[in-house]
Amino acid sequence: NTVAAFRRAAEQAGGMLVPQTDNPLDAVWPDQPAPPIAPIVAHDVAYAGKSSADKQAEIGALLKRDGCDAVVLSAPDSIAWLLNIRGGDVPRAPMPLSFAIAHGDSTVDLFVDTRKLASGLGAHLGNGVSVNTEAAFPAALAALKGKTVRVDPASAAAYIVDCLIEGGATVSRGNDPCALPKACKNAVEISGTRAAHERDGAALTRFLAWFSEKAPTGTLRELEASDRLAGF
Repeated sequence: NTVAAFRRAAEQAGGMLVPQTDNPLDAVWPDQPAPPIAPIVAHDVAYAGKSSADKQAEIGALLKRDGCDAVVLSAPDSIAWLLNIRGGDVPRAPMPLSFAIAHGDSTVDLFVDTRKLASGLGAHLGNGVSVNTEAAFPAALAALKGKTVRVDPASAAAYIVDCLIEGGATVSRGNDPCALPKACKNAVEISGTRAAHERDGAALTRFLAWFSEKAPTGTLRELEASDRLAGF
């Protein structure tokens, strides 16, 4: 959506947007950190409340209902939910950075830095999930030639749409089909949320008790309080 608005503005000013293969920021950021490679681990069904296979079947059915052959997923939380996996690439959010293509036949192609894969993750993902390197993602988009592919403009990069169109796919713009099922929590997820709030509430109560004793002394510094809260 943003790129479309920029493109219209550029055309109105007599210019045009030109896609760049290389990020120009890389040329002036020589000491940038390496991409994160936190391990990707299984999120057990005991906590998820629904198996990944069931979720894949649900998304496959939604795609068929909407006349789509596949959907390209780029939102980390959608991929983590669909495959029942967790990671540590995003600070304070247990999500692995990756891309995925979910198909109407309930299979999924996952594109990820394979160094992240924890031992035994392949067995957790099952035969319905094909694990590929990130470098294979553009070719997989091109391989969707002749198919109708859902893309969520709110989360997908313009590069994905361009690759699909150039490859001969029909792009169906619409909401990420994982968004609503992910938001509708099942009984296991609700129970887990309540347990997490109880643990959080206990930690906060311990901090407030400590704070009520320490603060009146007049010697408490903000950083000390912050560190103590993090400790609790």
